[in-house]
Amino acid sequence: MRNLVWFLLVLLFMPEISLAEGSEEHRPSRFNLSVNGGTGLMRAVSPYTLESGEVAAGFFIMNYDRYPADVDFVELLLQGAVGLPGRTEFFFRVSPTFRSNSVAQDPVGYPVPPLDLFVDTFPTNALRPDPYFLYAQEVPYKTYFVDGIKIRPPGDGAFASSTGDIVLGLKANLFSEERGHPLGFGIRGYAEFPTETPAYNVPNWRDYAGVSGERDYGFNLLFSKMLRKVEILLDVGYKKIGDPPRAFRIQFVNSAFDDPEHFLVGEPVEYGLDLHNILSLGAGMTVPAFDLGMFPVWFMSEFSYERYVGSGTSVERLVHPAEMRLGLQSNLPPYKAISFGFAWQLTFNDAGDGGLRWSNLVTPSGEQGDINFSELVDPELSEIVQQYFTDRGATFSEASSKVFSTDNAAFDEWRNISTDPQVIVGQGGGAALFFLTWHIGSAW
Repeated sequence: MRNLVWFLLVLLFMPEISLAEGSEEHRPSRFNLSVNGGTGLMRAVSPYTLESGEVAAGFFIMNYDRYPADVDFVELLLQGAVGLPGRTEFFFRVSPTFRSNSVAQDPVGYPVPPLDLFVDTFPTNALRPDPYFLYAQEVPYKTYFVDGIKIRPPGDGAFASSTGDIVLGLKANLFSEERGHPLGFGIRGYAEFPTETPAYNVPNWRDYAGVSGERDYGFNLLFSKMLRKVEILLDVGYKKIGDPPRAFRIQFVNSAFDDPEHFLVGEPVEYGLDLHNILSLGAGMTVPAFDLGMFPVWFMSEFSYERYVGSGTSVERLVHPAEMRLGLQSNLPPYKAISFGFAWQLTFNDAGDGGLRWSNLVTPSGEQGDINFSELVDPELSEIVQQYFTDRGATFSEASSKVFSTDNAAFDEWRNISTDPQVIVGQGGGAALFFLTWHIGSAW
């Protein structure tokens, strides 16, 4: 915090920087398209809008990490925006490529949703405490075929690639320092529409990133303030995350009996996947760094933080992402309608990197693990255990992971969930970002 205060003081009292004539119209917050949609910096969104009739298009390559399971994402993004009358702006974003990769998931000890959980009541009730899952909220259904895939950090992982969301939204500028207000202020609303239909526990997992497949909705309050040549942006947002219908199905059984009438204890109960909503805070800054011919090179920095709020299905570790980005941008001489830039991004969360985790799907003594008989984990064991349940009248939901929690020693030879601690991988690290904006001209 002390370093941040010194940094802001230096910016506030730094010497005047001579700008090329007309360069303010190319200030990134007025010229760029944010990766989140609408005019802005990199991720931070500006309260200002394009002029009525003005059109802009953008291209972005973004890399970032989310936890738990150290999931690495790469997105290719295309954006567009149109200025509308009344200082409003329509924007859209499409993601033709959305890639997810993980080197730290544990499909045996933490099954991939949806899960069929069979709980034995003999000789004691074997219902285990939460969490049952280990997943990043962005890709809760990320699946991979374990045989032949080494989830060994930091090199070998489970790469899957598909398409990302389509975002549509509107932004309105309400206050502006140019119009005599003490600061700039705007509001923004949007909807995210998934393009990937979820597929659960499928052998062709490389064709699915593992998203929830539900629509999300959000809004932002946007602020800006000029301090000499420095512009500071503040972005406060809330996103309502759509909850998919499938999480887990619990069936109680009594292994002391063989006939379906006594083996099955009650009816199975199904629960949907409850994903957390997101409260976000973003701060951005832009300042001229030096002149490059007719156009200045702008220095940009951003900090973003997301807080998962509300109820939610328990996961092994809930990690609230915090990131910093530092970048440079300039217009392309002599084509002032095109700006380009690059940035370096650092994820602050180490998510417990180097620590230890234990699966909760173990006996109360912690000396023996339960039985994961999912088809993609152990096909041979899966066939044997499924036959055992089928003969006793049990049913299974479609394309689910499958776990049998039991304290009955009769099933010891089937047990395959390890009681040994697993090393947590949460490396995060830096990433290079590239972005480009083209002001095409008037729409009318």
